[in-house]
Amino acid sequence: MDISRAFYENFFSFAAMLSEAPHGAALRFAPPSLAAASGLPYAGENYAVFAENASIGDAASAISFFKERQADFIAPLLPHAPRSLADFFAEKGILRRESYTSMCLPLEKMRGEYPNRDVVRIVEKDFARWAAAVWRAFGGAEGEEEKNYEPFGSYLAAHASNSAFSLEKNAEFVSTALIHETSGALGLYYFATLPRQRRRGRAAELMDGLLFSLRAKEKPLVLLATPAGLPFYLKYGFAAIEALPIYSAAEDI
Repeated sequence: MDISRAFYENFFSFAAMLSEAPHGAALRFAPPSLAAASGLPYAGENYAVFAENASIGDAASAISFFKERQADFIAPLLPHAPRSLADFFAEKGILRRESYTSMCLPLEKMRGEYPNRDVVRIVEKDFARWAAAVWRAFGGAEGEEEKNYEPFGSYLAAHASNSAFSLEKNAEFVSTALIHETSGALGLYYFATLPRQRRRGRAAELMDGLLFSLRAKEKPLVLLATPAGLPFYLKYGFAAIEALPIYSAAEDI
């Protein structure tokens, strides 16, 4: 399987997995296109992803689907999707907010030469604690919203296709990661560090420990990088696959 195809297989699978969360839902079009609602209102937890056979009608249905759920969403415009979707989204106030980069770390660069005892695979007793760490690592504050996020985060950690990891320091999860496995690739998601723990090499520690744990899988590691994360991944040996414009009605994605 070529790298681009492996990324898209993993990404569509990841979106579908989100839709199976508690209170989640999916609106499916001609495979593999779908609108995936996680049950949460935040744009970054809901996706509309379209393949080459998608239509304007599909995009309109996706907008209605999320509107009914009072949820924001993002629509990464994949290279093979019809260009007419971009114009349609813009007409509806769903604007290009960012450009993310699909990336791959090939097998020959999966270094991770030694284990890091601070990198832990999350087990059931720590699902809620991992979910809280994810929430805070992406800028969420303590309080009711964090508690509401914990069932969703616990679902992610427990899913059969996922493996959750954290870097633990002084009995605190300071960095988080989720691996979503498909037949051709391992997808890296929810890779983040608590704001007060940044610029201390935490992301590198977690990545090193992850690669050591994952190399026996003998699959490439793929991800979708934000502009802020891109330099780290390039420095780590990830290769860019394609730039993907990200459309959303929400400004904060």
